[in-house]
Amino acid sequence: MKATYEIIARRGLEGLVIQDITEAADVGYGSFYNHFSSKEAIVDAVIEAALAHAAALYGRVAATGADRVETFAMELRSCLEMSRIDPVWGWFIIRTMLSGQQIRLATAERLKRSIEGGIAAGVFVVEDAEMARHTVGGLLILGTVKIVNDEAGPDYPRRVAETALRLLGVSADRIETALDRPMPDVIAAPFLEAS
Repeated sequence: MKATYEIIARRGLEGLVIQDITEAADVGYGSFYNHFSSKEAIVDAVIEAALAHAAALYGRVAATGADRVETFAMELRSCLEMSRIDPVWGWFIIRTMLSGQQIRLATAERLKRSIEGGIAAGVFVVEDAEMARHTVGGLLILGTVKIVNDEAGPDYPRRVAETALRLLGVSADRIETALDRPMPDVIAAPFLEAS
């Protein structure tokens, strides 16, 4: 799985072949089928593991007891910091967002729940929740690209969160308060390293 993850991070899903996976993992081609029935099966397993890894991060953020605005800002900042700490993760997210639906749809659904929850709670004020979700998603993907290409300073995740909260109609004072809350240490070991 780690070899598949690293190949996807380098090249994307297009052109991924089992022989490349087995060579990178230093296992025989036939051994692959002892673990997975197809290339699609291993890709699905890696993506499911990546989604679980991200969900664990969001769970750790939620456990901080922060309010809805602070939690949203911490999630955005943590997503970007994960890519700074582990650029392979950042490239994997970029490549799977561009060439696969599963992570893109899961990210869109997470943003939709967060934004609609904030609107329902009265902390986000937007006219078009769908466009707000697309814009925040765009900020995340572009932010990730800038971070993995080492084109963003250390304050960049904070600036992305600030921009997203402004877009969502949060007052400047409330944004400042949310961003001044210390970031908890919620980022775990790099993906597939701890297993």
